Amino acid sequence: MTLKFGVLFSLRNPSQWQKPWPQVYQETLEQIVIAEELGFDSVWISEHHGADDGYCPSVLPVAAAAADRTSKITIGTRLMLLPLHHPVRIAEDAAVIDIMSEGRFVLGIAVGYRPQEYPAFGVNRRYRPSLIEEGIEIIRRGWNEHEFDFTGKRYQLQGVRVEPKPFQDGGPPIWIGATRDTALERVARLADGFHMVGGSNVYEAFRAAMLRNNRDPKSIPVYDSRDFWLGEDDASAWEESREHLYHSYLHYAQWASEAAIADGRKPYAQPASTPEEMRDGSEIFVGGPERIVDLFKQRLKEVPLDGTIIRMPPGIDHKRAIQLLQRVKEYLFPEFSL
Repeated sequence: MTLKFGVLFSLRNPSQWQKPWPQVYQETLEQIVIAEELGFDSVWISEHHGADDGYCPSVLPVAAAAADRTSKITIGTRLMLLPLHHPVRIAEDAAVIDIMSEGRFVLGIAVGYRPQEYPAFGVNRRYRPSLIEEGIEIIRRGWNEHEFDFTGKRYQLQGVRVEPKPFQDGGPPIWIGATRDTALERVARLADGFHMVGGSNVYEAFRAAMLRNNRDPKSIPVYDSRDFWLGEDDASAWEESREHLYHSYLHYAQWASEAAIADGRKPYAQPASTPEEMRDGSEIFVGGPERIVDLFKQRLKEVPLDGTIIRMPPGIDHKRAIQLLQRVKEYLFPEFSL
């Protein structure tokens, strides 16, 4: 079994572990450098807006800073909420990061889901599908054409010219995040890589969508992501990470329920009331080396992943974050390397 490992950074700063903001960003960039030194496949920056813990609202400047401090590791966004941004601006910024990194940049995008984020940008949430699809076309044309006009449902543009062009021929790969229905069809039609959200049922739906669109499901990389902590043993791993993972879980559970209501779907069940209830009812991977290896081996039996992206728990101590990266190298790389 082979599996590539990436690390996801959301640069959150919860009040119960509050640090000065410059320290949060400086420590994250140091962790990115260490991840490269240890041989991780990739690092990813995640985007949300208006969160009470300062969840990173501006991912491309962080990606540029990471590009400046590294030389080998892939740098990507998981995920940039494309409907909230003008695609010409994204095409230009992504091209510059691709140049700075000499072709190590991946633009990961999604439509997003939190209802509160769209009014702040003056965006109608119902327009997300057309905004992302027109955005992808504009970005790719900007990277590959000298100059063009564009007339769509959401954008009417004249004289678009993106200069300089990206380092990679054709531009950075565009990976799309999705979990169901039309979003998976969009992955099958348009994506260079799939940021998977969910279990084996999501992969099977993705596979079917790829085949419907005459594409081999194995022709693009598939990465998932997960809340995660690897400790010296099962008990200490849980104690080190339980409150940090619970903070993350509660936010995502609330946001998912709010999105379900906004979409006219049934709200999710009440979130777990304790970290222990969360652990028993979710797919977080927490434990010592033996348990974590077994969990990933079981995951690969269920879903033929190319890579997995471990989420750095919000508010975790810098030294412990570095220890986590070192443990992944020590215990997981040998089990899942070529």
